[in-house]
Formats: sequence, structure tokens, C-alpha cells
Amino acid sequence: MVRGLSPFPPRGDTATARRPRRRVLVAGGVCAVVLGSVAGTVAASGHASSGRPAATKAAVPTYGGRPCPDPVGHAITLCRLGVHGTPDLSRRRFAQLRRQEVTIGQPVTALTPNPDRDGSAAWPLVDSLAQRMGELRYDAATGRFKLAALDGAVYSVTSLKTRGHGCAASASQSKQFPLLQIIAPKAPSHGTQAFVDGRALDPASVAFRAFAAQRGGGTGCGPARPERGRVRALIDPAVGATAHARLSDGTINTVTEYDAKAPFGGTVYVMSNTTSVSVGGIARGMVRVGTPVAKADQFRRCDPNSDGTLTWNYWSIHTRNAARPRIYGWIPARCHR
Repeated sequence: MVRGLSPFPPRGDTATARRPRRRVLVAGGVCAVVLGSVAGTVAASGHASSGRPAATKAAVPTYGGRPCPDPVGHAITLCRLGVHGTPDLSRRRFAQLRRQEVTIGQPVTALTPNPDRDGSAAWPLVDSLAQRMGELRYDAATGRFKLAALDGAVYSVTSLKTRGHGCAASASQSKQFPLLQIIAPKAPSHGTQAFVDGRALDPASVAFRAFAAQRGGGTGCGPARPERGRVRALIDPAVGATAHARLSDGTINTVTEYDAKAPFGGTVYVMSNTTSVSVGGIARGMVRVGTPVAKADQFRRCDPNSDGTLTWNYWSIHTRNAARPRIYGWIPARCHR
């Protein structure tokens, strides 16, 4: 069992004719449990009790006036809620409720010269707390990119895309630094995502224009929530070896990319949503292992589409930035039935 998680099934309605039963009412996206008397209900209706509990259908939780049913089997959902009401929204729900686009995928074809590197097309990569992760290099003569890790290793890049605006402790970084997805097949986890200074992209390029025009400025960081656990050091989720998430057709999808990336500062992805919602598991930032965090929410059960191997916790991440002392997001964890 994941520490602090209680993946237990809901209790059935085992009330007798004179014992209270539970009815679930939903108001404003928050589930409330209200006790009612079966005997009182029977008396009011004028019908004799059979001695067995009345069959009731649990109401579906809602958020923003839209249903948020829990996922079932390998099927994903459009919205679900954490134990304390934190929303886990699909791409469609982000668009409908907040008019935000959770991610984009525009290829980056070149980097501009860096004035801080004597004009070479080499730019530092940073995480959500502006800590160095490595460097992205571009060779104009060959049109190829290289990914340099903090340990000195250099990897060939086969795909480079801007994923839009991300979640950062600095508001200016969130606004001005595109989040890049860098695919380097020979690197651990096949590459990384990271922020780069917006000056690295030509303002006239399709990639930069897509970044600047992203609907709603992207989803950014998650909503603030009260801290419900002690402050601790963030650990490596280490889910790749034992956990997975299935696609709707049952195909197993690896979650190795969510493990900490030692060559790139030991960073862990912080997600806007989880792999149990449509277009989910979208990274919006990254922070290092050891960063102070406190749990703010979680799910009651293991994700059904993970065959009981994966769950997610919602973390309050301490930034040491007075202007934005906390950022929030989902991070996966191993789950055991």
C-alpha cells in the first residue's frame, strides 16, 4: 500500500430496517454523506419492511455542473475527483470549464543564437523552480539537435516539440519559457521535458506562435489546496518497473517516463491530470527529488486501468519563492490492492 493512501472499496449498504443507511448527496462538486433512517422512510411510505436494505443508486459526483464519474475497468473518464474534491480534468473538461488548452505539440525546427553563449545556438534547460537540468544545442549546418545532461553525457535528439505553457514558481517563467518535449532515444527514459528561455525560438516561427497563442495560456499549475499531511522530501515515484496504465483498448502503456531522471537533475514530472482521464498524464512542470512537499489530495482506490498498480497524489510543492510559495500538481505513485 502506498503510504498515506487507503485504496479500500466502498462499504455496501448493510443497514437493517432500524439501522441508518447512507445516502450520497452532491452539491457544488463536493460529496456529502447524510444519514437517514430506513425505518422512518418505510413508515412514511406506508409500506412494510422486508428486513432487507432498500436498493439505492449512488449519485454521480459533479464538478462545474458536469458529471465526474469514477473510471471503470480500462475505460477512462472525462473528469474525476480526489478524496478532498480536487478535480482531475480531461482535455475536453479543461476546454469546457476553463477555456484552457492542456497541451500543444508543435515541432521546433531551429534554435536562435544565444547572446550569453557568444552567439552559439545552445540554451540552458531548467525545471519549474528554475534549477538547471541540462542544455539544448542546435547545429545549423546539419539541422540537428543535441541534448546535454548535467553529468556531461550528450544525446542525439530525434524529436523536439513545444508543449506550450507550463507550471513554474516564477510567473514570468510560466509566461515566457516554453515547455519542450525532447525525445532522445538513447537517453534515460528516452529524453525529458524541460523549460527553455523563449528567446531560443524565433518569434516568427510556427512553434513560437503556437506557444504564444495557446488557448487560455495553458493550464499552468493546479488549483491551491490545503496541506493535509506533513512536509516531507519528494521521492522518486519509481513506478516504471512495477506499474502501468492501459489504453481504452486494453493495450498496456508504460509509465517509465514518470520516474525521476537522474541525468537531468533528478527531476520528477508534475502533471495537470492523470492517466485515468482522456488526454491525461500531461506533464506541466518538473521538480527535483528532495524538494519539500506536502500531500493535499489523493484517490481512494488504485486506478482501474492500471490493474491495481498505479495511483496519484496531489502535492503542494514548496518553492522558496515569496511571490509564489507553493505550486500544485499530480504525481504518480505505486499502488497495491
